[in-house]
Amino acid sequence: MKSSEPQLLSQQDQLSGLLNWLFHRGLKPWDVESLQGALVTRLIDMGVPISRMHIGMPTLHPLYAIGTYNWEPDTGVQTSVFGRGTAQSIDWLQSPIHPLYESGDDARRFILEQEGSATGYPMLERMKADGVSEYFVQLAGFDDRTQAVDAQEGVVTAWSTRAAGGFSDDAIVLLQTLHLPLCLLLKSLAQRQLTQNILDTYLGSYSGNRVLSGQIQRGDSELIDAVVFFCDLRSSSSLAEAEPPEGFLELLNQYFEVTAGTVSEYGGEVLRFIGDAALGIFPFERFDGAHEACRVALAASQEALHRGRLLNQQRQHAGQQPIGFGIGLHPGSVFYGNIGTPTRLEFTVIGRAANEAARIESQCKELGEPLLVSDDFVKLLPGGWRSQGTFDLRNIDRPVEIFSPGKRV
Repeated sequence: MKSSEPQLLSQQDQLSGLLNWLFHRGLKPWDVESLQGALVTRLIDMGVPISRMHIGMPTLHPLYAIGTYNWEPDTGVQTSVFGRGTAQSIDWLQSPIHPLYESGDDARRFILEQEGSATGYPMLERMKADGVSEYFVQLAGFDDRTQAVDAQEGVVTAWSTRAAGGFSDDAIVLLQTLHLPLCLLLKSLAQRQLTQNILDTYLGSYSGNRVLSGQIQRGDSELIDAVVFFCDLRSSSSLAEAEPPEGFLELLNQYFEVTAGTVSEYGGEVLRFIGDAALGIFPFERFDGAHEACRVALAASQEALHRGRLLNQQRQHAGQQPIGFGIGLHPGSVFYGNIGTPTRLEFTVIGRAANEAARIESQCKELGEPLLVSDDFVKLLPGGWRSQGTFDLRNIDRPVEIFSPGKRV
């Protein structure tokens, strides 16, 4: 008994040091991937023979329900996301976590070297064939097992090893002791990512990063240079009358997906949906200058029109009315920041350039052109333009020459 006490003390010291290190990590602006990689390295240095570590957590995202993080020595941390409805998927139903979740247990060791331990679990059968000897899974925070797993706030951690006989009993005790503190820290780190997801979804990444870094007071703003993108749906009143409410809502989502969605895909920032119009920007600083911002804004607008034509082919094939829209582009300086009431703010741009982009777009219908740009835009991106004439635009104090692409888009 006495001969084992120094070893026990050493294990206690190791565990105390590990927990102290883990708690200090909670005070740092790490992300889950960084923590996971550092933790596995530390555990391996302590003699725990880990060949793979899995983390699974819910994510607050309009498309995805669960985010996973998988560490392996050859690849490091790889992330994946799973859509809503995961609880009905065949992968979940055949997962070794599923019966554990159903039974209400919080942990289970799968000793894959034992006959039949992997039977019925395709993932474990693959791991066994790859030389894995044990899969140890733990659950925390799943308080109501009557609910679907993707509707809760729990955390799953799973550890694998190729060591003969699996994990030692001491290693299992260590992983069990580590489990709840680790899950608390993971939840804390995940909250930042959840916040980032929400801000990206409702504000866009460019604005969301500013809010997350503390630009949250009313009046916080800066003067930036950007290409302003403005698009508007054509004949929205007649479309709304011709469609039932749910059909018109679907129409609007399709329209915004091909317009605002393309802006985001090309690196622009969608700032506002104004009824059936959308306001976006292509900041010069994001694109290394004015010329490149104009080039990308034009490419995104042309791609949006192309996708609109493809969408209309689908709609006409389904016996639905086609969707028409116009796009206006104009570069300039705008105030970019928070406006609103003390308790209800939004990030947007204000200023002459934003107004001019909207006025230029309004000429699309008058001129029968789907895409128009200002003379200032053409100066920054010359070549291949057709002048549509010079116009006195409403509430704009100078005549503006308006151009369309030389080749009809």
